[in-house]
Amino acid sequence: MNCYYTRLILLFLCASHMPGLFAQPLTNYTPYTNDSLQLVSIKNDIRKNYLEDSASISGENKKQLIGIYRDRYQSLADMFKEKEFINNPEADGYLQGLVAQIINSNPQLKKLDTRFLFSRVFWPNAFSSGEGTIVFNIGLFAKLNTESEVVFTLCHELAHLYLEHSTRGILHYVNTVNSKDFQEQLKEIKKSKYEVNKQLEKLEKGLVFKSRRHGREHEDEADSVGLSFMQNTGYNIKGSLSCLAMLDVIDKDSYAADTGLQRNFNFTAYPFNKKWLKKEEGFFGGVPDKAISTKEKDSLKTHPDCKARIAKLTPTVEKMVNDGRKDFLVSETRFNSLKNSFKFEVVEFCFVSKRISRCLYYALELLETNPNNVYLVTMIGKCFNEMYSNQKAHTLNRVVDLPSPYADKNYDVLTQFIQNISLGDMASIG
Repeated sequence: MNCYYTRLILLFLCASHMPGLFAQPLTNYTPYTNDSLQLVSIKNDIRKNYLEDSASISGENKKQLIGIYRDRYQSLADMFKEKEFINNPEADGYLQGLVAQIINSNPQLKKLDTRFLFSRVFWPNAFSSGEGTIVFNIGLFAKLNTESEVVFTLCHELAHLYLEHSTRGILHYVNTVNSKDFQEQLKEIKKSKYEVNKQLEKLEKGLVFKSRRHGREHEDEADSVGLSFMQNTGYNIKGSLSCLAMLDVIDKDSYAADTGLQRNFNFTAYPFNKKWLKKEEGFFGGVPDKAISTKEKDSLKTHPDCKARIAKLTPTVEKMVNDGRKDFLVSETRFNSLKNSFKFEVVEFCFVSKRISRCLYYALELLETNPNNVYLVTMIGKCFNEMYSNQKAHTLNRVVDLPSPYADKNYDVLTQFIQNISLGDMASIG
C-alpha cells in the first residue's frame, strides 16, 4: 500500500479512537538556530585571549602554566565543537540586557574583557572560566524564579573573574605541586611498600585543578562581592538568598517517575509490567542510600554548602536597604518565555548529544504540563528508537545512564526502567 495512504488511515484511526487527543489544539516547539558566523567570531576572540595570556607567562613553571591555559581554552573550544552555545537573538539579547544592568551600575567591571554565553547543557550550573568567558547553563536558568536570582548568579560569576580566583587558583596549584615540601612528600610515598595509592590520593586531595570550577574557599568571597555588585543595581537583593536556597535543592526533580511511567506506557494491547520498575539489589545494586552520610550527600550536590553560604550572607542582606527594588527590570514576560522554551531546548540538546535517558526523562517531565505537545510525543518515540537500535547493537550504555544510588531518585527510577525492559518491550512501547 502507498505509504501516504497508510499514514492517512493511521491518522483517521487515531482520531477515531483517541478523541481527547484531537479535541484540544496541538502545540509544538521549534529548536533554536544559531548565527554560526557570530559564534566563530566569539571563539576567535577566546583563542586570541588564550594566546595573549600564554605569551605573557614567564618563570620556571612556564611550560606547566601554558599547558593549564591550553586545557582551559580547549574546554571552551570543545563546547563550541559540540554546539553547546546559544546565540539566538531573543535569548542572547535578553542575557546581554541583564549584563548591562550590572555593568552599567558597577563601572569597575567595565575594564574586564567579558563575554556571556548561554549553554544548552541540562546541568544546573553557571561558571566563569577565568579568562573572561562566563557561561550560564539553560538547565539552571529554567529552574530560577526571577531576574533577581539570575542577576545574583551573574554577579557571583563576575566576582570570581574580578577577584581573579581562577588565575590565583592556577598559580597556587602549580606553586604547591612544584614546592620542595610537596616533592619530598611525593618521594617518601613512592618509597612506601603499603597503601601507596591511598597516600597519593590523600596528598593530592584539594590540589587537583579544574579550570571550570572554583575552590570552595572562594565561594563565600564571590557571594559577598557579588552581592555588593547586585546592591548597586535596582534588583531585589533578597534574590541572592532565594537563589542560594534554590541551588540547595536544585538537584531534586519533582517528576514522579514511577507513576508517570505507568501512566504513559500502559496500553490496552501492551499493559504496563510492574517488573519494569523493579530495583535490582545485590552486587550491581550500588550503595544503599542510608550508607551515604549527610555530609557526603551534600558534597555530591551540584552546589554544595548552600545552607552555610546562606547563613553567612543573610546578616549582610538584612542590613541593606531593599525598598523600591524589583525582581524584574528587563522583562518578566521575556524571562518566563525563555524559561519555558529552555526546558524544551534541554530536551533537544540531550537528544542530539546522545544523552538519551536524560532526554527521555525531561521529555516525560514536560509532558506532564504539555500533554498534547507534538514535539514531546515525537521526541519520546525517537528516544525509544535510539534505545532499541543501541540495545540491538549492544551499545545501550553508551546513550543511557546506569542506575545509581547517587542520582536523583526519580531519575534513578527511569534508568532502572530502561535496564529492565527487553528489546521487544522497547519496540512495542515505542
